[in-house]
Amino acid sequence: MSHRILILFCGLTLIVSWLLQWGLVAVYGSPNNPAAVPFAVAIMYEPALMTLAFAIFSPAVRRRIAWRPRLRMLEVMPVAILVPTVIGFMMLAVVQGAGWGRSDMFDFASSAVLVKSGPWVLGMGSQDWLSFLANVLLTGCLYAVISSLAAIGEELGWRGFLQGALLERLGPDRAITLLGVIWALWHLPALLAGFNYPANPVLGALVLFPLQLVAASYFLGWLTLRSGSFWAAAVAHGAVNSVMEAVASRMTLNVGHLHADVVRVPVLLLVGALFRELLKHEIQTRATQPANRRPAPSSADVTERAVRRDVAG
Repeated sequence: MSHRILILFCGLTLIVSWLLQWGLVAVYGSPNNPAAVPFAVAIMYEPALMTLAFAIFSPAVRRRIAWRPRLRMLEVMPVAILVPTVIGFMMLAVVQGAGWGRSDMFDFASSAVLVKSGPWVLGMGSQDWLSFLANVLLTGCLYAVISSLAAIGEELGWRGFLQGALLERLGPDRAITLLGVIWALWHLPALLAGFNYPANPVLGALVLFPLQLVAASYFLGWLTLRSGSFWAAAVAHGAVNSVMEAVASRMTLNVGHLHADVVRVPVLLLVGALFRELLKHEIQTRATQPANRRPAPSSADVTERAVRRDVAG
């Protein structure tokens, strides 16, 4: 596949998305307007539709898409759901531990947790820790799958197609970092209009959100390489948009919201650093396995050229 196709894909995907987001803001006034949610969900499918459009006209793109479900997905699905859930509670723990605010959903005690609000599968009220953990796990699984129905629209484009193409050319660090930056830029008009960072839109759009998405791209990238397709990344993205965001954002703060926004960055960078090592280990393992013991090839697998460029950096 030529560099020209990749550049054209990235450019058109960004431009079309920006036009749609500007249209959303023009019609609804703010991306945070509840009436804009259906339009925003539809926009999430733009990378997938762009990928499919390119696949129609380019056999090279069609071969590259990592869309086939594989049995390897099953071994990473628990990680896809648990990691975003744990990240949400880590963010909450930092905010409460620092005395910056308290959860609107939970009151924690040594012997039990009071679940005060939220669509929890096992209900609300006082729960011992084992029941609470089961409640969180079941709810996380349910809403990760539901939210993944929208996240598929982004992940087919980012992880299903673009990640493999960039890895082949650039090696892990440059490819994943560039993918995270492109992913952040894709959200740019909505972020500047106040989405996610209404009090600090410029700082959020140009600094905080790109750092988070670069870190998240290592996690989602590992899921894609390990499973051989984009589906696990879509479920993880769904878990981020549902259970992680619910736990990390439903708080009453006694400081500026910027404190909670900034906390997300080191937490996600820590997780990203862990999955960076796991991703590189996955690439090295595949490169050194005898050919007859390697997993069945998929468009998510990295070529030998990418491996040679890899790990020294």
